[in-house]
Amino acid sequence: MKTLKKIAAVLAMILTLMACKNSNSNKQTTSSEEGNSSGIELPEDRLGGFLPKAPFGNSTVDFQDDSVTIIENEGYSGFPKMMITYGNNFPVMEGVPNEFLHEVATTFQQMFPQDSTLNLEKQHAVVNAMHQYNSAIPVFKGRYESIAENISEEVEKLSQAYSVCDIIMYRDGTGRQTMEVVEHILHAVTGAGLHIVMPEKWSFTDSESEVTRIMDKAVEAGLYDIAGYGDILEESKEVYQRVLVQEFAYWLISTYWNLQEPYGPMEEEEWNIDNKEQLLEKLPEGYDLVRNTIDDIMKAPSMEVLEAFRKYN
Repeated sequence: MKTLKKIAAVLAMILTLMACKNSNSNKQTTSSEEGNSSGIELPEDRLGGFLPKAPFGNSTVDFQDDSVTIIENEGYSGFPKMMITYGNNFPVMEGVPNEFLHEVATTFQQMFPQDSTLNLEKQHAVVNAMHQYNSAIPVFKGRYESIAENISEEVEKLSQAYSVCDIIMYRDGTGRQTMEVVEHILHAVTGAGLHIVMPEKWSFTDSESEVTRIMDKAVEAGLYDIAGYGDILEESKEVYQRVLVQEFAYWLISTYWNLQEPYGPMEEEEWNIDNKEQLLEKLPEGYDLVRNTIDDIMKAPSMEVLEAFRKYN
């Protein structure tokens, strides 16, 4: 899993560095009918290499509409389909079945249930932030290193029009399809939505944010091994910091949700906490951060939808 996570992180770095390189000479375009296309120029640089410093638009999500829309993604031959749910975008490669896409959409929706016991105002602010910053999670068929070389041009186009911090790989051969989906949805949620709406808690750019301070403590205590990300630091300190925080946020939330033992390989060396009980014992500050913020706006996906991904392993 560590090798896979490093591959995904390096891909994210490539995506975001391309976005930075081209941002001052390209205008934002969105082929999706439900995107936030406004024709405005992209910022000269992006936070963490992927997140614009200002939103692309100010439209909001209709949370009464839980439909899943799959449309033709014009202008993106490498990603001919676009799935949209709750205003969030999933550009899709050829060969990824709609059944899988609907299961990804259900996972996303179940993380943000319209449950009156939650703080729906805060929840909606997080999802709307992702929508307004054109968050997108490309869905690849197979592992990215097996993809044709010309796909890099398509990925570059996506990185100009959307906020892309990572990808989902369909049938990547690792036997961990469930966490492949959960992890990369959480990357987008924390990297865009939580960073924007709760910066004092979840900012990846502020060294004094609560998540960053807890992460530093986890590294020092040997609970979070970041040695595998050194190559990113050599390329971009800002991208490196963002990737470290988004990975740590994923570990925190998924462990609090007790998803690591059933779905995450326990031989993983990067993270040394197996379940919610251990999280409370070994890193109580991390436990409290999730309890005091995530519990208020999100829920873990159901076992039914998580188990459904096993057929793709």
